[in-house]
Amino acid sequence: MMNVGLEERNVYEDLDPKDTYFFKIGVHGLVCFHGRNYSIKQRLSAEQTSKLISDPNFYRISTNCYVNLSQVSDIQDNVVYFRDERHGIKTIHVPKRNLGQMKRLIPSTRRNVTAGVN
Repeated sequence: MMNVGLEERNVYEDLDPKDTYFFKIGVHGLVCFHGRNYSIKQRLSAEQTSKLISDPNFYRISTNCYVNLSQVSDIQDNVVYFRDERHGIKTIHVPKRNLGQMKRLIPSTRRNVTAGVN
């Protein structure tokens, strides 16, 4: 008998940074990725980290924290929301000085969600 079905991807083995909501860079190349229902720490080389932080999908909100702009579903006050039908809502606080630029950089398909938010 052959089992044909949807294979659920193992996020711990096949982590794609573009699927994460945000990541934080620690010491000695340790990067912590936060996503729908996971937080995964991985050690990256300096070259891998440099490539990751230069990706235009990620916006630096603090010294060591980068938000995935393509995953933002809403911004209210100083809080960025990431919504997922299955796993609920995940949030992160963003300093006020970064909100204006962040809103301008959010992909145009998401702009209507965050329009008018101060």
